[in-house]
Amino acid sequence: MKSKVVTPIIMTIVIVGFIAWKLAENKQIIDKNSELSLTINTIVPVMVEHPISMDFNEKIIVNGRIDSKNEVAVYSKAQGVVIKKYKRAGDVVRRGTVIAQLENNIIRENLRLAEPDFAKAEKDVKRFQNLVSIGAITVRELEDAQIALRSIESRIVELKDLLSNTSIVSPVSGIINKDYFEEGTLLTVGSPVADVVDNKALKMYINVTEKEMLKLKKGNEATITTDVYSGSTFTGIIDAISPKSNDRYYYSIELMVNSPQLQPGMFATAIFNTDKSNRKTFAINRMAIVGGLKAPHVFVVKNGKAYKIPVRVGISDGEYIEITDGISAADTIVKSGQINLVDGTEVSIINL
Repeated sequence: MKSKVVTPIIMTIVIVGFIAWKLAENKQIIDKNSELSLTINTIVPVMVEHPISMDFNEKIIVNGRIDSKNEVAVYSKAQGVVIKKYKRAGDVVRRGTVIAQLENNIIRENLRLAEPDFAKAEKDVKRFQNLVSIGAITVRELEDAQIALRSIESRIVELKDLLSNTSIVSPVSGIINKDYFEEGTLLTVGSPVADVVDNKALKMYINVTEKEMLKLKKGNEATITTDVYSGSTFTGIIDAISPKSNDRYYYSIELMVNSPQLQPGMFATAIFNTDKSNRKTFAINRMAIVGGLKAPHVFVVKNGKAYKIPVRVGISDGEYIEITDGISAADTIVKSGQINLVDGTEVSIINL
């Protein structure tokens, strides 16, 4: 009876032992494969490049606004009701074009009445001069007549000036950007009439840092681009540089711009080429830089291993960056795959 019970137990123990042995063997195989896999993966695949020789021009690139050189606010010099509106917002005007006409009947009438008084006073002065020459009147009487003549003459000049001011004219050529009146509006002396923008004489206003300002001077030329006219370039010339920075330590610069395509209010970019030497220097792709521009490094491949090398960088054109020290033209630089590298890592090059 006991034999019948012991036999199954022994068989069970044998089977369990066999399974445990098999599992342990499988684990050893898996661990060996894992170690082999780790050993293989220590060789990091990378993409590389050689430094190239490039012509670098140092450039200053600044965004700014196109505006009108002449933007004039027109004010009324006389008082009166607008009886005729000749021009309104959006209209093109030339210098001297009448924008509005004020009532002037009273001024005209006063001027009409003053003209005969002037003619009479002028005759009186001539007559008194003849009488003084023969002693018929005193010199004082002649002087009084002359004073009366000058008073009337001054009054006529004043009336003519008032009359001319009732015709409100544009002081510059351009486009009326905004008007502030309608027919029937009562304007007083100093009332705003219109804003006239000269869209032919343009300026571009930009702000530069103190380092950039020191590289620029009046008369320097800039290439101007806009998103509105993509692919087209325009020319601007520095007309003025502010002698003092603003609260944010930026200096204001005005550029004269001559282009019928550009309009006041457009956003634009000014590009200054401050280095005319076209110096040739080594450059690499910006992707190859690790550590940022404050502590720039690159990985150089030598004898199948990547070594971290500090470099000094210069200017950049956006895609490539100038290397002024640290590498030579013969070095092989890691362009992609640096994230997996440390100094001395074995690498496999997947391109050259």
